[in-house]
Amino acid sequence: MSKRGRYDLDSIPQDPPYLQPGALVEIQPPEFGYESPWHIATIVQRATPISSNRFVVRFTHLFQDQKTGNRPLRMISLGDIRPHPPPQRPRKFENGDHADAYHNNSWWDGEIVQELMNGNYLFRFTSDYQWPKYVEFEVNQLRLHRTWLHGHWIPPLEASEIAVEEVQREEEPTKKTMEMEEYNERALVEVANDEDGPNRAWYAAIIVTPVGNKRYLIQYTTMRTDDNSGFFGKVMDTLHIRPRPPDIEVPDQFVMLDQVDAFYKGGWWKGVIIKVLSDDSKYHVYLATHEEMEFKHSELRLHQDWIDGKWTKPSPGVHL
Repeated sequence: MSKRGRYDLDSIPQDPPYLQPGALVEIQPPEFGYESPWHIATIVQRATPISSNRFVVRFTHLFQDQKTGNRPLRMISLGDIRPHPPPQRPRKFENGDHADAYHNNSWWDGEIVQELMNGNYLFRFTSDYQWPKYVEFEVNQLRLHRTWLHGHWIPPLEASEIAVEEVQREEEPTKKTMEMEEYNERALVEVANDEDGPNRAWYAAIIVTPVGNKRYLIQYTTMRTDDNSGFFGKVMDTLHIRPRPPDIEVPDQFVMLDQVDAFYKGGWWKGVIIKVLSDDSKYHVYLATHEEMEFKHSELRLHQDWIDGKWTKPSPGVHL
């Protein structure tokens, strides 16, 4: 090989074990900001040119295609990658401990608020992107917060903290991501608008007809045209459509920290009860939009989540 084409072996970086192909790492994608959680990924290979200090990775959950289940390869800079720490033994946390919580398939920064009577912990998220702000976690979903700096964990990870077997965290789905829901004409649904942002409301609607490519013409049932001559219609994809939630019994009186949906401006907005007024028929609700508003009992319903093709109620102890 000519001098021009010869490699200088001394100039090729010798990557540590955590950056070798197949190694499990944690990544904080820069496009999500410094308050985003750490997502788990696998190293595929070092990217070229070698001097770029970037790596090809595949995330275990992030960026997964909802239709095919495929997980695309991504190029990530070394500065946004850290090792995935070994599983740790459950520990006793103190109020105010800086900790991480495993939530929605990623690790979130936060603080231990208090230990609960059932042995779980109330955790406060640091990030403003996470709502509710306060969530109850089991001890095996928590770990002491550590920073990866110059090739070392701070505070250090002691051998006595490492578990023999990996602790169970949140249950991961065993099936491929389910196919998008299909709807029949005249089906009763709820739809969401992108312009409402991440804390969007859900509006009652009816499926008018499919228009192809997993898109439907819908007609709102609570939003009328400006001239009040009829209801708005719109073409929406299945990412913004869900079935109407089932009717469940509404309590005679809501209590503090109940998760609810509040009917406002024609849509249902997620919130939590933060004050029960003296007449027991009105409540102060803290909405996911970070607004506090007063609602009548008749304007509230218990919140339900549409997850993996079924309706679920929020877990007890999940608070704002």
